[in-house]
Amino acid sequence: MEFLRHVREAEGQDVTAAGFLKSGGDETDVLVFMLFLRDLSASLGLRVTVRDEDNPFTKLRYLDFRHGLLPSGDQLEDLLARRPVIKRVDGQSIHFYPPAHRQGAIQASRPEQWGYALCGLRAYAPTLLEAEQEALKILRALGHLGR
Repeated sequence: MEFLRHVREAEGQDVTAAGFLKSGGDETDVLVFMLFLRDLSASLGLRVTVRDEDNPFTKLRYLDFRHGLLPSGDQLEDLLARRPVIKRVDGQSIHFYPPAHRQGAIQASRPEQWGYALCGLRAYAPTLLEAEQEALKILRALGHLGR
């Protein structure tokens, strides 16, 4: 409540909620949280503002969603499309590619899905969470094979 009072003093009385989240610097955790806030903004027609000087995504240190879109009218995925999201697990890197990501000059063959790559394998999944789950399954299986 004390933090909300301070935010209301700085931003105005129309602020409904304010809070903190500690992510530990994991890019995928931060990305899932940003997608959740974007979806919350879209489904409830809210304005959601995120300020995070420690966000591992430099371009996501300040975000403002209105009805699920950025003030420019772009989607969050358009902002993320320039580089993959990298998660490190057991010494391996898993690269996640947003639906709008372009590798080279070629558009992804499945533009509505998240791509992921690890250990020379590439695949797609409908959502980031499913891509992460599938990538972790593959990583575990490769671990059992001694790779």
